[in-house]
Amino acid sequence: MRQFRLHDRVYFSDTDAGGIAYHRSYFDWAEHGRTEMLREIVPELPQSELAENGILTVIKSIEIHYRLPAHLDDEIEIVTEVDSIKRFSCTIRQSIKRGEEILADLSVKAAFISRDTKHPIPVPDAFAKALVAEDV
Repeated sequence: MRQFRLHDRVYFSDTDAGGIAYHRSYFDWAEHGRTEMLREIVPELPQSELAENGILTVIKSIEIHYRLPAHLDDEIEIVTEVDSIKRFSCTIRQSIKRGEEILADLSVKAAFISRDTKHPIPVPDAFAKALVAEDV
């Protein structure tokens, strides 16, 4: 499946008074990784256009395993890849790394829903096709 890498840095706003990243910062970095992956692989369907067409992306569940703390000014990499695609959802695996060290692993189940009915809709074909293609 397709893999995407996003480089970022740990900023002051991501940390506590001791310079250690808050647990919620990992969720933000993971969200940025997923969003930028979709922007890269399906540039013709940005989230804003999907929303205008009544399609919303939602997170059904997230599992996270914290391994090591991130610190202020660390350069980090968010690695995002699709693990599986089903009719109405996909499972995305992510890792947040500092060099070769894995700081956290995430498993994210995402789905698409109708803005009007709030019911699940099938994964749009453009996304499904792009997500199973080779590495970005």
